[in-house]
Amino acid sequence: MSKFTLVTLILFFTFFRCSAFDPTFGKIHPFSFQIVSPLSAASKIGGVVEIRIGGSSFNIGFINYTGAYQGKQYKLEYQKYFKTTHRNEYFWYAKALGGDAKYVSDKLSIIGDKSKTEIGPIDYYAVGAGVGRKFNFNHIAILINAGLKYATLPKELSDENREDFRVFYATGPGSIFDLNCRIGYQF
Repeated sequence: MSKFTLVTLILFFTFFRCSAFDPTFGKIHPFSFQIVSPLSAASKIGGVVEIRIGGSSFNIGFINYTGAYQGKQYKLEYQKYFKTTHRNEYFWYAKALGGDAKYVSDKLSIIGDKSKTEIGPIDYYAVGAGVGRKFNFNHIAILINAGLKYATLPKELSDENREDFRVFYATGPGSIFDLNCRIGYQF
């Protein structure tokens, strides 16, 4: 069974089994499709599927990075909503990430890297947690979150290559500060 088929079956099963109204939290849309960080589309683009069950949601996401650390990132995220109104919802989240990154020095020439170096792709894994806020406008949702993330690169990476990946932790897929904005359609 392909991954797409499995995700589709999970979505439809959840859709028909979940109630679209929870008296504790008001009107809840059980599904949302979101665009990840539309303001930074020059260096990354991706999407998230959110499956909402009462005061919790489960998110499956994908981001394609095109900056200095090009590659793909996959994530699983859990959000727990608290202090909720019909319009605004606050949540805490925890997530696990994984993907690959390829260092391309041409993208960092603006900060003085003229080496024309390419390294990778190199697999990495990360975990993160933080808080966020969701603004609901009927079927449109805007989510913002702030948190911290810890990413790890392979131990067998040479010291020289590790030096090239130093900015990996300041920007891009391994960024320590986890700041995001998502815009989505919920139904």
